[in-house]
Amino acid sequence: MDKFGAELYKDIFEQLNFSAIITDENKTIISVNAAYLSLSGCKKDEMLNKQIELFFADTYDELRDEIVIKTNDGREILQQLIVNPIKVENHSFQIWLMTDYQVSGLDPLTKLPNRFLLSQKIDKAIQKARTEGAIFAVLFLDLDRFKFVNDTLGHSYGDLLLKEAANRIKTAIGHHNVIARMGGDEFVCVLEDIRDEKEAEQYAKKILEAFSTPYLLNETVIYVTTSVGISTFPYDGDEVEMLITNADSAMYVAKKKGRNQYEMSNADISAGGFEKLLIENNLRRALENDELSLYFQPQVNLKSNRIMSMEALLRWKHPDLGMILPGEFIPIAEETGLILPIGDWVIRTACHKMKEWQDDGYPPIRVAVNLSAGQFLQNDLVEKIRNVLTEVSLDPTYLELEITENMVMQDVHKAIDVLQQLKELGVWISIDDFGTGYSSLNYLKDFPVDTLKIDRSFIYDIDKNPSSVALTKAITTLAHDLKLKVIAEGVENYKQLSMVKQFSCDVVQGYYFSQPLSYDHVVRYLNEYQSSKVNNA
Repeated sequence: MDKFGAELYKDIFEQLNFSAIITDENKTIISVNAAYLSLSGCKKDEMLNKQIELFFADTYDELRDEIVIKTNDGREILQQLIVNPIKVENHSFQIWLMTDYQVSGLDPLTKLPNRFLLSQKIDKAIQKARTEGAIFAVLFLDLDRFKFVNDTLGHSYGDLLLKEAANRIKTAIGHHNVIARMGGDEFVCVLEDIRDEKEAEQYAKKILEAFSTPYLLNETVIYVTTSVGISTFPYDGDEVEMLITNADSAMYVAKKKGRNQYEMSNADISAGGFEKLLIENNLRRALENDELSLYFQPQVNLKSNRIMSMEALLRWKHPDLGMILPGEFIPIAEETGLILPIGDWVIRTACHKMKEWQDDGYPPIRVAVNLSAGQFLQNDLVEKIRNVLTEVSLDPTYLELEITENMVMQDVHKAIDVLQQLKELGVWISIDDFGTGYSSLNYLKDFPVDTLKIDRSFIYDIDKNPSSVALTKAITTLAHDLKLKVIAEGVENYKQLSMVKQFSCDVVQGYYFSQPLSYDHVVRYLNEYQSSKVNNA
């Protein structure tokens, strides 16, 4: 290299805006740039011809991608590290490039490594585990119902929640393990200090325990849990993407089982992840391909023995996969946001069908439609309902909207406001699955609702479980004292029917009277009640 070229490279080296050191093949420092000297406070003369490791606060090995440097005033600074070998005229050198995580891969909100750095860390962990014959675990975490908090309270609360959640996870797994933010409300942990899968499970339990305490965000108390999926090297994958994907699939299973729990990856779960992707891709086309349909299940008034309403139940008949039940695709629809256009379609279609039946001379019964949390949170929900009713020319009293306790308890005051607007519109409101959620009796008196639906889990064993008997009695008495009607859901036999009658339930729904019916079967069923009148009392 000529003198001009050498001087040029020297100038470039000095002007780099990140720290750089050049060492010879023995790791002896032969040059250091101004950025490093400024960061560390060291003097160039103190560093030249010294071993580079003297200026590190911890031991360096070639598998690491970060290092802690010591400053002249005794501080320690974590830096991302890249070491590149260079050769000039048969001489071997190394250039050590150090950058602050803030500008090289940290998530700006939580200050955790991002997806890019996570991939590097898992790749290093794989190399190390192969060399040492060790195992390590990848934990994939997703906050339960984070979107609900974010949409209800606003992004500022969501950001506070994410930062606090990151701190709790970091404390639970220890600072010697890695935690990264994948994006949104997803976090990934890399546990390299485990000897077997049982230890990975212990860490998952610590994380779940850390989330058991409520969050206090700007004086607002919020309960948020998390679901955890676990994959281990080499049993669940030997590549970065495979380990992350399998942990993600296991997390999805944990959510499907009820959230606030962990799940280990296995071959069946991995296949389930592919099935989930397949369902999601097909679900996006289901609406336009006319694959969705509504079934209807009668709700019968016990005093008059007449149909009071029909609950609309969503079904998906895929051309290749056959009938796909709601439990398999509704969670995916909620997760991907597809629940909003699907929910709009359900409301519009249910109202159209009800209007058709009325125009055909059938009794003017109500149609009951379940609202998802995503629908209930929409700022324009009331306007959407009003527009559908106007478009269909359906009297609002013939539409009943079913919501769950959990939906309204996330933000009680906003929920009361929305419910009040819906009541002013003229629609009926039911609280579905009552008794399985928050059951805050303090607020129930303020909810502008018409009906409580006792969850089917209480009716299922009401003939042999004293607790179900007591709860059914209590809910019925409470509802009647509040001037509300009571629907017993899931009545399948005469014994159950007799008992809910004895407890003065007003309406029953279940296989004892009818299974969910397709449109053609509903028409046949309604013919039996041609002269019936709805008891709206």
